[in-house]
Amino acid sequence: MTTRRVLRPPRPSATRVGAWVAILFSAAACAGGDAPTTQTEVPTFEGFVDLEIGEFEGEDPYLFSYIFSVAADPLGRILVTDSQAHEVRVFDPDGNFLFHLGGQGDGPGEFRSPCCVAFSPGGELWVRQEPRFTVFELEDDGARYVSTVRRLFTGQLGGYPVVFDGEGRIIDLGLLPEEGGRFVEARIHLNPDGGADTVSVPEPEAAAEGRTTVEFSSDRGFGFMYFHQPYGPRWLQAWGPGGAWASAVSSAYEIELQGPNGAVSRLVGPADPGPALSPAEVDYARHRLEGDMERGNLDELPFDIPDRKPPLAELLFDREGRLWVRKTAADGAETTEADVYEDGVLVARYRWPSRVRTGGVPWVTESALYGTTTDPLGVQRAARVRFEPDA
Repeated sequence: MTTRRVLRPPRPSATRVGAWVAILFSAAACAGGDAPTTQTEVPTFEGFVDLEIGEFEGEDPYLFSYIFSVAADPLGRILVTDSQAHEVRVFDPDGNFLFHLGGQGDGPGEFRSPCCVAFSPGGELWVRQEPRFTVFELEDDGARYVSTVRRLFTGQLGGYPVVFDGEGRIIDLGLLPEEGGRFVEARIHLNPDGGADTVSVPEPEAAAEGRTTVEFSSDRGFGFMYFHQPYGPRWLQAWGPGGAWASAVSSAYEIELQGPNGAVSRLVGPADPGPALSPAEVDYARHRLEGDMERGNLDELPFDIPDRKPPLAELLFDREGRLWVRKTAADGAETTEADVYEDGVLVARYRWPSRVRTGGVPWVTESALYGTTTDPLGVQRAARVRFEPDA
């Protein structure tokens, strides 16, 4: 017997956050400024999984190889990007399969390991792959191929959302070479004529403290190996609608926020040491360091195992342009929590089951979050979380 979807009984939809807000948390509001923050009570929204799509066995559309990202269109249809199957599958809001687009190949409308999708200001669906973007028009019963846009960077550089700036230009992310064979991260805005405006984005020094670089050489030349401290500081970035951008180092609740108009502000949250490592996490960190030493042929690594995890886990923007700051959960915690900011002001907190993973390309609205779950057998499913106000 094949179960295609898991649905809970309908619940009332979440009230729009703006109706609950009366300036309850303030942060730096002017460009480049720092301001002390005062935390008071804000509305909390609880999330529950109301839909999962995917099976261990059954009909092909419900069998996934590797779900890279999950999104939704304006009609509530769910788009699941399966990078190993080289396609995007489209389901109705109840989880019933409708159609797919793509397929393995290099021709028009075909994919090579697609990672993520987004809709342009004009409503076109853009699908990112390593060498290019492929553009479609979604219709009622299928998708019409429109065009292919070459990427100026190669490599996916991990997962990050497909976004557009205030002029409707696609924003891409990649690496630019520096002297000595190293690379620096850069953000480009693709112009309609094929040119691009490029902005170099160097990694903060505090994030680099959690990484070391080892040079190696072989008959084929030389290169670099990168080693990261387990549970050490990481560079967090997020890209939002209209060109908004946020950056932080996971070890401190201090966020640089750039609005679509280019104005820069800082959000300074409450001091938080982060949750303590569990015995299982300490064992994982030890085994990983031992493996890195063997892989790099090193006598030692300049890392200790920290007592605590960094307080920040992820930055992301929802479809309304609000910044979500997801906090690190303790090992085994059943829920995860995010502070949500609008125009530099904390307006709400959202909680949802930790088993739902947003991955590197989250898709979130005021009332729903899309991600993946994985069961004990390793079966991956697309999941939707619905939010409602906490009573």
